[in-house]
Amino acid sequence: MKAALLLLTLAGGALLPAQDVPLQRPEERRETRRQSAEIYEAVAGISRKVSDSTVWVWVKGRQVAVGTVVGDGTQVLTKWSEIGLNYDSIQIVGGDRREATATVLGVYQEEDVALLQLEGARFTPVTWSEGETPPVGRFLVAAGPGEQALKVGVVAVKERRLGEAVLGVYLDRTYEGDGVLVAGVVEGSGAENAGIGKDDLIVALGGEEVSNVYSLQAILSKFEEGESQAIRILRNEKELELEIELSSPAMFPQIPQVRLNAMRSMGGPLSVVGKGFPRVIQTDMQLKPNQCGGPVLDLKGNVIGLSISRTDRTRTYILPAADVAAILGREATSPELAEIPRRRGGLLASRKDRPRPKAVPMNPGSADRLRKHLEEMQALLERMDEEMEEVGE
Repeated sequence: MKAALLLLTLAGGALLPAQDVPLQRPEERRETRRQSAEIYEAVAGISRKVSDSTVWVWVKGRQVAVGTVVGDGTQVLTKWSEIGLNYDSIQIVGGDRREATATVLGVYQEEDVALLQLEGARFTPVTWSEGETPPVGRFLVAAGPGEQALKVGVVAVKERRLGEAVLGVYLDRTYEGDGVLVAGVVEGSGAENAGIGKDDLIVALGGEEVSNVYSLQAILSKFEEGESQAIRILRNEKELELEIELSSPAMFPQIPQVRLNAMRSMGGPLSVVGKGFPRVIQTDMQLKPNQCGGPVLDLKGNVIGLSISRTDRTRTYILPAADVAAILGREATSPELAEIPRRRGGLLASRKDRPRPKAVPMNPGSADRLRKHLEEMQALLERMDEEMEEVGE
């Protein structure tokens, strides 16, 4: 049981050295550390498969996003919303410290993606996976330009279209059984018009079973407001099937914006654009906004998509590989005509440039020195364990 408790710590998807489990024997601690180091190196090895195809994107002295190299090695895909206001001042830095200046060739507004043209360096273009998107529960690795992965996480919701529709109900979040329990109904909503009431238990929508709040959200994401769908409920242990016209999210009473922002950003800063993407893979990675825009791989090293948005404390979206490859065949919008995303009702420009330490990229050899230091620390800890065993005996 102790060995299964923790081989390594995944703090928000970031790989950290293993934490000792209380009451472990010295030999168990040594085995835990050994396996942790093996897993850490295995994940880093996956990331390094595309490190030459991944770059840092800097704007006016700030690292604002990650980029994915495409085309002939002189084009890069990155986050439009993070460079929109200052797209005439872009610098690209590779994991090997090579630098290039970049201009925006075009913008794919719906996906929040910009295509950059580099001058001064050529990198290795990424190869997109042509296989199926990974299923729920599959581990994924967000690659970085350097020696190590940026984050690790799992697929939380399979590839889906992000719709904009709601039932018009409040849910009882304390309910723990199958289905979702209605705690209240919004006046004038599709739910009220369909005859749904307080204490009704929703068990199916649109022909799909509803097991919990998350499955209901996943089903709703496939529909648009105004669509009519069959909904099945349990009322006083009697099953009823009704027809509901899905409502607009705007029908809900507005939560004060300050409170809403605080709730959504409890796990850290969020991306400027968090919705409106045609299709996404939802993961539990907690990428920072300036870590979005890079390739994401499965454990076999297949590039399954491009990280596009940290949406809230539990969700990071990935554009599927097939969709990313397809947009390169579409006509892009010129940056002069593209809409500049807004945050909290103001222009992106309202984010004042503040002095920030240049924490990336790492100097060449830093990862090797860090790895050597960790090995020395591990050897010291093992020696201490041995001495403690001798004292105990």
